Amino acid sequence: MKVSLASTAEYSSTAAESIKDLNPNAADILITSVITSMVTDLGVVSPTASGLLSYYDGQKNSKHTIDGYFVAPNSFNGNDHEEHRISMTYGGHVETCKGGNTFAVPGIYKILDLIYERYSSLPLDKLLEFPIKIAKDGFKLTQPTKDYFIHSLEPLFMWHEYSKDVLNDVYKDLDNGIVKLDKLSDTFSYISSVGFNDFYVGDISKSILQTVKQEGGHVTAGDFNNYHLIEDSKFNYQFNDLKLTGHAGPSIGGLMVLKYLEGLSIKSEKKAEILKNVYLDRQQNYEFFGERKEFINKEINKISKSSSTIQVNTSDEANNHFSITFSSGYGSGVLCKNTGMYFNNSLGEVELNPQGFLGDTKGDRLISNMSPLIIETNEGISTIGSPGANRISSAIAQVLLNYSKSNDWQQAIDEPRFHVNEDGSIRAEPGSLEMDKDAIITEKYDMYFGGVCVSGLNTNVFSFGDKRRGDTSWQN
Repeated sequence: MKVSLASTAEYSSTAAESIKDLNPNAADILITSVITSMVTDLGVVSPTASGLLSYYDGQKNSKHTIDGYFVAPNSFNGNDHEEHRISMTYGGHVETCKGGNTFAVPGIYKILDLIYERYSSLPLDKLLEFPIKIAKDGFKLTQPTKDYFIHSLEPLFMWHEYSKDVLNDVYKDLDNGIVKLDKLSDTFSYISSVGFNDFYVGDISKSILQTVKQEGGHVTAGDFNNYHLIEDSKFNYQFNDLKLTGHAGPSIGGLMVLKYLEGLSIKSEKKAEILKNVYLDRQQNYEFFGERKEFINKEINKISKSSSTIQVNTSDEANNHFSITFSSGYGSGVLCKNTGMYFNNSLGEVELNPQGFLGDTKGDRLISNMSPLIIETNEGISTIGSPGANRISSAIAQVLLNYSKSNDWQQAIDEPRFHVNEDGSIRAEPGSLEMDKDAIITEKYDMYFGGVCVSGLNTNVFSFGDKRRGDTSWQN
């Protein structure tokens, strides 16, 4: 079967290559690529990630969304209630919190289990063989990780003693140091025999929860047992000749893509002001906990009546397509000794926690910028997605707008981008906003502006990566 992959994770193509002789389908390639990324893309993502998935079922000709994002613990009864806030120079200036008390319940293994059970064609031990091996043998850091570690390695990942030992080699030599994750290799080997759900109810869960307790965190066995996916909370939206399907509430990412598309489509010299207002609208009206799902859905319907993250897309010739965006926040720095799994810090992401640190989240899903989309055109089906925190929506919107004009995915991805922050400051690649004298001009293809990935099928399967992050594209 012909299969394609686009990804921001550089080792994902090697993972895909490792199983190509087994005639994998798009689901198989997705699973091995996601697991490999959680091994090799340190800091950018971790084995305690969460994500959003959009996919097209070629046999049923149906579109689906799966929300497997982080869920806050039902209560904060752990020992550590201190806000361990740190500052980084990443993206200019970022503040976030570290420590085990920032850990939220991840959904990535629920997503992978669903894909495996419904669509995979290969045994799980074959799909995990490459990530198990590379974790055991060791690997050099990918470029996105090196770019991130320049800012985050010291404040986020060297304070925890076990993490400090594991990363000592790359701390001494970022470019040539080798990372070996023996415990993580053993954990994924165990998962390959017992299945993904052990993370929530089995021995892996017990080890994770033991470390959570030791580190003063708040997630409990009840929080793990009660975690569930949200299926098919989706929207359909027509933009020029593109029919878009994506995530409706509780995620705000899909809504913000549509808001940015609306703003970018307005013929005006005041683009920066328009997009600043989009950001402020989001902050003031959509970033809250509680009954967010129905509220976001209503906002999307209104538009329809008027006109630190990894991305993996896979497609196959049976017309199956998957687009997953997944993240671990900025990383808590905590490394679980028994499993070798780094902990996420999603409760400590300052910009996504309007209630404040350990505020009243009611055991709710945390706020997500992710927005993997399915795109239907006269030529066929495509999927698109991007990492990049609050730049996800603006990056995807700009690429969709470019593609609607050129009908060329690579050109649409390569076009220079810009982003307007809530304070009105502008970061822009050369050529994106020549008229704005106040913009901070970055390097060409700056990783700040995400890494938009596209895969699909017209006459053949195809895929396109992004030079800003990994530029990984693979076909078999």
